[in-house]
Amino acid sequence: MFVPLLLLYFFSPPVKTTLCEIIRHPEAFTDKVVQLRAVVESGVEDLPAGVADDTCGAELKFLTPDDEHFGRLLKNKAFRKLIKDVKRNPLVEATVTGTVRFVVTDQKQEPGLALDSVENVVVKPLPKIPHDR
Repeated sequence: MFVPLLLLYFFSPPVKTTLCEIIRHPEAFTDKVVQLRAVVESGVEDLPAGVADDTCGAELKFLTPDDEHFGRLLKNKAFRKLIKDVKRNPLVEATVTGTVRFVVTDQKQEPGLALDSVENVVVKPLPKIPHDR
């Protein structure tokens, strides 16, 4: 009975949610694998640093993977596309899957996302700003 429950934990589908829901109720998502679509923010050396949703002002940082985990991410074709697109474009959306974990920053706990995979990377056009004449 132990092995099937363990397999169910590892192979159950991710919880499909929104970034706004995770930020509103982080305790409901702690240690759960989630999938969401959001704008990806760039960070150090233009690597993907996290996701953001302007509709609710939410941000969720990607947790720094160890070398083995990062190696697995680099095998993901969509993750490599994300790296390339984030370096060249200010507005990139993607569907990300990962585990929500709490990290301590500045002596407070904040949720972060241990990224597992990336799908459906799309560069979004910037909104046009009307010119004054």
